[in-house]
Amino acid sequence: MSPPTFPFARLKGAEPPIEYAQLRANEPVSQVELFDGSIAWLVYIQQTVDTLLDTVVRDGGSKPFDIVEKFALPVPSYIIYGILGVPFKDLPYLTNQAAIRSNGSATASEAGTANASLISYISNLVTLRSETLQDDLISLLVKTQLIPGHLTKDDVTSIAFLLLVAGNATMVSMIALGIVELLKHAGQHALFVSEPEEWTKPFVEELCRFHTARALATKRVAKDDVVIGGKTIKKGEGVIAATQSGNRDEEVFSEADIFDMRRKSGDEETLENGWGEHRRVAEWLARAELEIFFWLATLWKKIPTLKLAIPFEEVKHSLPKKDVGISKLPVVF
Repeated sequence: MSPPTFPFARLKGAEPPIEYAQLRANEPVSQVELFDGSIAWLVYIQQTVDTLLDTVVRDGGSKPFDIVEKFALPVPSYIIYGILGVPFKDLPYLTNQAAIRSNGSATASEAGTANASLISYISNLVTLRSETLQDDLISLLVKTQLIPGHLTKDDVTSIAFLLLVAGNATMVSMIALGIVELLKHAGQHALFVSEPEEWTKPFVEELCRFHTARALATKRVAKDDVVIGGKTIKKGEGVIAATQSGNRDEEVFSEADIFDMRRKSGDEETLENGWGEHRRVAEWLARAELEIFFWLATLWKKIPTLKLAIPFEEVKHSLPKKDVGISKLPVVF
């Protein structure tokens, strides 16, 4: 069966295309034909979110449990694993290794071992796809890049590994931070749950502004001498753009240190995904994950009585020298 053509036709102005429901029921990760005839992946994040939340509900919440471990951590991992073509049976192991690699609580030796384990796994998966192609991204890289000789096996492994780990820790943090902000601001929480269609996008935008998870990730090198703010940065000198500072700029955002999804926005844009040529490639996948997680108040519909199992002031955020995040969040319901 040939992939359906994107964009799909809507039955009415506000209704989603019928193809979404059809593909979601059969192929949660599907291929679609784009305007130029090329093929791209259409990812059904909602199914992953629903499945993981259903597991949380089934396990019960009368006793405190870590929603980062049970939900926030698996969400981005499972989605990218599906795109890469990782067998479902390996997801728990890989998710655990990814957590050890990036959560900051492991020793350097443990993190290094986990990193090597992930690379070895991906390398073996590239070998398997070289022997038998399947309908996944690694197979596509093998078919179009490795076999013709454009890339080596190590190149393909590195690309797949980068896709596997890049941004996962950030997404985990943003989900946990979003839960805390909604529970902390009762008025906004009530407004959000009552009208999720209206408030999902503003909430995600404000979350990304207020908590710039990759606060010091924008590292650049000056290609020429340039003057910024009266300071001369010479050609070849390094620059770290403190994007979190930019997102709290009072000249751009009024009351910038207050979390308020109701703030009126103009033409300004936040900087959590960088800017220009090096803007984050997976920005829209990340936004889609956050919006679908909070869209239609998925979490609050399935777990309406969710609350923290500890006082807000006891929530342990990452160390000040690290990107902002929450590695553990005890909750009950």
